[in-house]
Amino acid sequence: MGFLTKVFGGRKRVEPHGLWSDDAEQLAALAARGGVPEAPRESEFFLSFTSDVRAKAAADELRSARVTHELVEPSHDIPEWMIFVRRYNAPLVPNVLRDTVDLCEDIAARHGGDYEGWAGLLTSEEKDAT
Repeated sequence: MGFLTKVFGGRKRVEPHGLWSDDAEQLAALAARGGVPEAPRESEFFLSFTSDVRAKAAADELRSARVTHELVEPSHDIPEWMIFVRRYNAPLVPNVLRDTVDLCEDIAARHGGDYEGWAGLLTSEEKDAT
């Protein structure tokens, strides 16, 4: 997501956590499935790149920042290089979701890739309750 799209493209930050509105909607959907956003959980954030040079440069930046991630080469019918940024045992709010989305969007933009979104996994307790 480019800077001008953020400013002029209709994406808005919403409270109470300063999330992009689409992330706030996805967080609400997680809560509707029984997830508690404040509960520690595993979450993943997805970046894609069309070249190995760009993907490896982004992975190097993440490594330097000591961010847990996995670089995945193209395989099967998926032509892009992917980076999965992972957060473990961390609540999505108040800061992890917003800060990690911003980090991923910035790294993707700097290295010619795309930020594809995120997923918050249900905890064992949340799965048992549903």
